[in-house]
Amino acid sequence: MTYAYETLQVSVEQRVALVTLNRPEKLNALSLKMLAELRSVFEELRIDREVGAVVLTGAGRAFCAGGDLNDMLEGKLQLDYTAGRTLGKTIMAIQGLEKPVICALNGIAAGGGAGVALACDVIYASDKARFSEIYTNIGMLPDCGNLWLLTRVVGPYKAKELCFTAEIIDAAEMYRLGIAQRLFPPEELLPASMEFARKLAEGPTKAHAMIKTFIDRGWGLSLEQFYDLEALGLEIIMQSEDFKEGVAAFVEKRKPVFRGQ
Repeated sequence: MTYAYETLQVSVEQRVALVTLNRPEKLNALSLKMLAELRSVFEELRIDREVGAVVLTGAGRAFCAGGDLNDMLEGKLQLDYTAGRTLGKTIMAIQGLEKPVICALNGIAAGGGAGVALACDVIYASDKARFSEIYTNIGMLPDCGNLWLLTRVVGPYKAKELCFTAEIIDAAEMYRLGIAQRLFPPEELLPASMEFARKLAEGPTKAHAMIKTFIDRGWGLSLEQFYDLEALGLEIIMQSEDFKEGVAAFVEKRKPVFRGQ
């Protein structure tokens, strides 16, 4: 597939899609156009059989500084119920992609940018990265799923503190809180993220999809309900060609060759 966007750069290599937020002069602020294009590209990536994993990063010195206040000041974005649902649909397109999404967090992730990062499955961060739920500085309620996503990472009490104070935390604190899973020098961040994504793309993609879906959706289930879901998943996955290949490779003491089937 060919991907052409105004606010994003998209390339595909070795079954990994690299999606770059590309408004560096605006610190990759989320304009209406970028929000629409982010939703569109992740919907397209969902059906692209040539893509097994995604890396999401930002151009320039920021990952994403949040919503584009110019859109608000110029009246292009009215933050009403409909707009709120639109923001949610963009985040859901990222989180709902049934493929691993790695955030290569190259700089500040603030406001809506924090939500975009948290919607990814794994966050690899530059040791120069920063993170903030900066909304209350302008008297704003966190959007882009931040209250739901952040709470599940750091717990309700720390989430409240971060949102109440609008504190900007550094990469070391992000790592300590579990927001970032690994830290890298800036020049190593993207290569490490791409390498990790390539390994995932070569893996059992059906199993990855179920792992992601079951973890994300299991929060609202009772343990008994989850076991029903798990049993159904096991029945499906054990009939897959990748499972058969994985078992055969283990017995034959060789590296498995998974095909996503």
